[in-house]
Amino acid sequence: MDLLCPPGGGMKQNYLSIDDIMMSSEKIPSTFLVSVKTLGYLDPSTNKKDIEVGSKLDLPLWLALSLAHPRKKFVTVELTKPYKATYREILKADAGVVNLYKLCPYYYALGQQQLSLNHAEGILVARSLILAFSDRFRRIMDLSGNAIGGDNSSLIQQFDEVERRLFALGQKSLQSFQRWEVGESRTLRTSELVSRHRKRKREAVD
Repeated sequence: MDLLCPPGGGMKQNYLSIDDIMMSSEKIPSTFLVSVKTLGYLDPSTNKKDIEVGSKLDLPLWLALSLAHPRKKFVTVELTKPYKATYREILKADAGVVNLYKLCPYYYALGQQQLSLNHAEGILVARSLILAFSDRFRRIMDLSGNAIGGDNSSLIQQFDEVERRLFALGQKSLQSFQRWEVGESRTLRTSELVSRHRKRKREAVD
């Protein structure tokens, strides 16, 4: 699994993943380059029958990706607010204090997907994603190693979904290490399948 994206991994979406479905429903500001007949009702700002050239709509990511494809481009798209210069500067100043979940629950994944739309600022967005993740990673791991047991909801409320998954993995890894330290992981246990087989044999003999 690629942690920087939902279970689909990389830039490819997985339509069997709830995370991917939620992320691909995020709205992307789009401007139509062509007119579209009889779909004017999709634009709440007008009563016109058709979508006209220049109309601006917030489209779900999955639709924006299709309509903005370089081979046959029907719309141009803008970066969503969390990835624009203002927010990139805030993250650059101190990424650790930013509530990424509030900006976007799928901050890293949605950012990666928007890179495929060939924005002029794409390189800057990619750099911002990497720097933000790098700055926050150590804190996430430190917190996960010092918060075993109890309610951790207040600790992870600023984390996006990728970071929450990392936090959970960090806790799981620490618990596994602690079990290994006390020798639990070296204890051989009879598998449930073998136990059931032996039980059936005893019952057959009896």
